[in-house]
Amino acid sequence: MPKTFANAEIAQILENIGDILKLQGANRFRVIAFENAAKAIAELGQSVAGIHVDGKLTDIPGIGKGIAADITQLLETGQIDFYEKLKAEVPLGVVAMMRVPDVGPKTAKRMWEELGVTSVAELAEAAQAQRIRELKGFSAKSEEKILKNIQQLALRKDDRTPIGDARPVALDMMAALHAAVTPGVIQQMDVAGSLRRWKETIGDMDLLAASDETEAVMDAFGSLPQVAEVLARGSTKSRVALHNGLQMDLRVVAPKHWGAALQYFTGSKEHNVQLREVAQKQGWSLNEYGLTATDRHPDVVEGQQLFFQTEESLYNYLGLDWVAPELREATGEVDLARKHLLPDLITLSDIQGEVHGHTTWSDGQASVKEMAEAARLRGYAYWTVSDHSIGLGVVQGVDAAQLRQQAEEIAAVNADYAAQGIDFRLLQGIEVEILADGSLGLADEVLATLDVVVASIHSAQRQDRETITARCLQAVRNPHVDILGHPTSRLLGRRPPTELDVDAVLQVCAETGTVVEINANPARLDLKDAHARRAVELGCKIAISSDAHETTGMEIMEYGMATARRGWIEANDVINTRSASEMLSFLKK
Repeated sequence: MPKTFANAEIAQILENIGDILKLQGANRFRVIAFENAAKAIAELGQSVAGIHVDGKLTDIPGIGKGIAADITQLLETGQIDFYEKLKAEVPLGVVAMMRVPDVGPKTAKRMWEELGVTSVAELAEAAQAQRIRELKGFSAKSEEKILKNIQQLALRKDDRTPIGDARPVALDMMAALHAAVTPGVIQQMDVAGSLRRWKETIGDMDLLAASDETEAVMDAFGSLPQVAEVLARGSTKSRVALHNGLQMDLRVVAPKHWGAALQYFTGSKEHNVQLREVAQKQGWSLNEYGLTATDRHPDVVEGQQLFFQTEESLYNYLGLDWVAPELREATGEVDLARKHLLPDLITLSDIQGEVHGHTTWSDGQASVKEMAEAARLRGYAYWTVSDHSIGLGVVQGVDAAQLRQQAEEIAAVNADYAAQGIDFRLLQGIEVEILADGSLGLADEVLATLDVVVASIHSAQRQDRETITARCLQAVRNPHVDILGHPTSRLLGRRPPTELDVDAVLQVCAETGTVVEINANPARLDLKDAHARRAVELGCKIAISSDAHETTGMEIMEYGMATARRGWIEANDVINTRSASEMLSFLKK
């Protein structure tokens, strides 16, 4: 019986094929086809194996008949003959070398063919032995740079940083750069790239600034105390290594180019390709500077340029609605922008309260009243005390008797607010543990007394796919379970998701009316964006929760909001955009 392949494994194989073809100098469109297919599957909310069973692989954007046939062979036989042939021609270790910063396919190929190096480890050994500098075109400096990049890669274990680690650093650098130059020198500045698109992990961080004094801005950037080393500096771009090990690029553009530059450097590459195609059909060439008339323009002299100070004006000039950065992943947004049918994405101001958070009754760091005040001061109309139940094993959880005591404390806080004429309400909930056998950490009769029941998995997370899926399905079918919390239990960069069949669980949640959580903790972001989009497509409702364990923990809601927006989610899809009474009526209907 062939091995069962997860989406991530299939995506990795397709990415490897694309990289080997790139190294061999294959047709670039063929390379791009495998790259796009790998990306589509990596971000897919459904199981590829399940789609294959339904005979609908070519329904996946970016999957044509040829690649669908390769995937079919993999799923049915356990291998792709074409991939086996490629691996015999190019060692996978050489492919790994391509992914070392500043190496790439050409250098990796030279190291393999001229030095006999077939892995990243051997590449490091060659650098340490000073063999690379002997090659034409290389120097001691370039050799040292390769070795340094390998060492940094090993320390980080991954070439991408969770957004919760990257975003605060980027915002700090922006503030520091603003403070380091004369007021008015930087007219506009923003993050760009995957950081502005709010991807869950970030490669190198990108900043974009508009200024007429490029040199002054570049000088200030390289001199910031956070900078450990200036890695490169050109006329409009600097790259630095920070003391925390991260790298950051700064590009400075003329103010008149701001709109086009911000659009261009935000990406994604695939979105930009589609936008350029829209421009080309209208007789324009689009780049980071603006639009330039081509010889195919019916009315404008070839070479005439148009500049845009805002992204909105650029999109609108091309006949498109402005596309929010979170949507710019070439998954249908350009066509919908042309038809004026883009989703009305949810915003932070739509949130009226929260349904999942903790206090000192379990592992929280603040009391019921302190958490209530923090929520009220954020403008919320309600907040739900949902401490861990017994059965978690890692932290102290509450039992039935403690829940009765907690209810008295919550009632007292609510009475105090009412006496002061304050329109704010605490709800009582629980984050009940889904035990290894699928039963819950508290009895049904206890759960029935609560306003909100969130069910989550925190233990036995390495169960096989069939077992953990059955366990989760048993829980969401319990009529007392309102919300499935952080469904895949992942921790970005630290713990992979469980083997849960997410699509199967989402389908049952849609059938039972069980709400699915986007946990806003930037270490989780669970559901991820693709799963959230799939959940809504199936008819599920979403809860966005900070899962706060302290008063400042509510500030991370923006990460959950961004994940929801990347999932094309509107306010009506989310239960905590409703008033407390409306939300409770929905949960208990």
